[in-house]
Amino acid sequence: MRPLKQAWWAPLAVVLAISLVDVGLAFIFGEGTSNILDAESTGSGVVLSLAGAAALIVGLISRVRMRSLGNALIIVGALLAAIWVWIIFMVPVAVAVIVGVLMTQFRSDPTPTSL
Repeated sequence: MRPLKQAWWAPLAVVLAISLVDVGLAFIFGEGTSNILDAESTGSGVVLSLAGAAALIVGLISRVRMRSLGNALIIVGALLAAIWVWIIFMVPVAVAVIVGVLMTQFRSDPTPTSL
């Protein structure tokens, strides 16, 4: 098995994961909603942001051995980061990560299988 070289978009994916954890913590500590009665939006905000961060982190880790699965998880995590449109830098960074993952997926030359 040949090791993958560092992709240019991987640091951007790490920045997205850290930002998503920050958004989740903001919801947990009450900066995301105005009152305690809005528990449904608080819960969904926490779940969406932490699920996106987990998808990005697991995708980056698993990409070494299972490239397609890792790329799919990174795209899902970036899409979950792109829903926070009011955090201005997250949408362009998420689009850059998605484009970078798709470019590396389609540019990769398939390795010949030997039986």
